[in-house]
Amino acid sequence: MPNVEKTDWDGLAQQLMTSIHGLRAGHGAHSKDMEMRGEINALHALHHQPEGMTPTALARACQVSTARITKTIDQLEGRSLVERHASPHDRRSVIVRLTDKGEAEVQQRIDGINGYVAGVLCELGEHDARELVRISGRLVEVVTRRVEGAGSQTGCPMEGDGAHEAR
Repeated sequence: MPNVEKTDWDGLAQQLMTSIHGLRAGHGAHSKDMEMRGEINALHALHHQPEGMTPTALARACQVSTARITKTIDQLEGRSLVERHASPHDRRSVIVRLTDKGEAEVQQRIDGINGYVAGVLCELGEHDARELVRISGRLVEVVTRRVEGAGSQTGCPMEGDGAHEAR
C-alpha cells in the first residue's frame, strides 16, 4: 500500500487565517477609520437599495445597533450624503436614501477600490489572479453551502475520499 500523507487541514486553516490577518493589519485600522467604515457600509447598503431603507433595515444590513446607525445617518445627513423621507406607506416610518452627492461618493469609492484591486491582481500576474478569483468563488460556494446546511460544521466532510483534491 502506498504511503498516502493525510492533508493537515488545521495547519492550512492556520496559514490562511494568518494571511487574512496580515491583509487586515496592512491597513492599520484606527478608531477614525472604523467610524468611516461604518459610514461606508451604510452608503454601500443604500447604494444597493435605491428606493431607500428604514433605519432598522439599514442597521440590520450593516450589522450594527439601531443607536449606532442613527448616529451614522446623522453624520451622513450632515454631509448631505443621505436624506430622510417619510415612508409613503406609513407616515410614522422614515426611509433613508442616498442623495446625488451620496451616490457620487459611493461611485467614486467603488472606482477607487476597483482600481486598487486591479493593480494588486496585475502584480500577481494573470495566472495567479485568475486562480485567486476562481478559488475565491469556490470558497463562497463552500461557505454558503455549509452555512445553509449544517450551520457551523467543522472538519473536512470529504476527508479520505479524495473528492476535495479533484476540484
